[in-house]
Amino acid sequence: MAKARAKADQKEGNGRGTIDQRASGSYRWRITVGLKPDGTPIRKTGTAPSEKEAWAAMTQAQADHMRGGVAAPDRVTLGEWLDRWLESKRPSLAAKTHHNYRKLIDLHITPALGRKRLQDVRPADLRGLYTALGAAGLTDTQRQTHNVLHGAFSEALRLELVMRDPTAVVRPQPVKRDAQAAPVDKALTAEEVAALLPALRASRWGLVFEFMLHTGLRRGEACGLKWEHVDLGAGTIRITENLVTVGGKSQISTPKTAKSARRVHLSPEALDCLNRQKAVQAFEREALTPGRVAGHPKGYERKRPWQDTGYVFTGLSGVRLLPDGLKRHLKALCAQVKVREVTVHGLRHTHASLMLRRGVPLEVVSEKLGHSRPSFTADVYRTVYQSEHEEWAVNLSDLVKARPRVVN
Repeated sequence: MAKARAKADQKEGNGRGTIDQRASGSYRWRITVGLKPDGTPIRKTGTAPSEKEAWAAMTQAQADHMRGGVAAPDRVTLGEWLDRWLESKRPSLAAKTHHNYRKLIDLHITPALGRKRLQDVRPADLRGLYTALGAAGLTDTQRQTHNVLHGAFSEALRLELVMRDPTAVVRPQPVKRDAQAAPVDKALTAEEVAALLPALRASRWGLVFEFMLHTGLRRGEACGLKWEHVDLGAGTIRITENLVTVGGKSQISTPKTAKSARRVHLSPEALDCLNRQKAVQAFEREALTPGRVAGHPKGYERKRPWQDTGYVFTGLSGVRLLPDGLKRHLKALCAQVKVREVTVHGLRHTHASLMLRRGVPLEVVSEKLGHSRPSFTADVYRTVYQSEHEEWAVNLSDLVKARPRVVN
């Protein structure tokens, strides 16, 4: 008892605790585990029937705080842990990714499993969630939900909040597709691109789409490109920013992945596209110079002068284009020339597929697109065209015929 009382006389510093014996014979412990942002100490306290158990409880409280502030790992729910985990990931996630994770958690995971204790979540629970999402036709959401849960449980396992990771043994099942349903190509064919290009070049809104076909840029990368990132002399652009829409508002974000921050070498036609865009901006800048409109009977004065924002692809007054606003322009241009409608992101698929069809090395295409690995480019972005199947209907006799040896 004297030993415990002596400890009670010590100052309770950060990471140190005190224990004293109460009149009832139990032991009361106190510990300061950290500081709040305003400097206020974060203290934990409790009681135990013995001094040894008091020390154990105090040590556990310190460990729990170091593991993320979960005071009672055996009682924390999946919903509570997902909130804590996502907040800890905020500094390392792109704004758009953080927003998408938040939506997945709020719309799909928390309503189904959020009140379940983290330690009680079983593979069968996840199987039920994935099955429900698949039945609702949310196949992409299945995969994204699994990725979020896998990240959260991996972190919980590392911090010893759970004894096993249920996402390691259960994954979303592939959806059985209707054998009669025709596959939907994400990429345009060479013939469709040839039909669409004249409309893109003739339209004030078509230049950004033409440039995406030339380069394979993501729509946020094209909208976020500034003239200071363009070196017309060297024929290159630097991808350093990504314009995204989060919660209905546009904002500048970092490139999607580490390899997305890259230098892209441009073809002569891509450079010509930029020069034409520069000329368009020069014309619009001159047309929107503040002042009275010549010949207007009331001396009408322009109220929306040109804004020199520095972006390559802009609206009529120089403001940056919004990624979500591109869809309607591309849809109208496709309809104008009766070309199959394609998504804006489909232009990136088209660039990759045409490059690979032409025989450009996969590694070059992958790096140009800013992908983390070539296998992802091949699996997700490569469309094998019908004309390629027809072209490579090779005779067996040609396949077994010995190839002539090249003599240097």
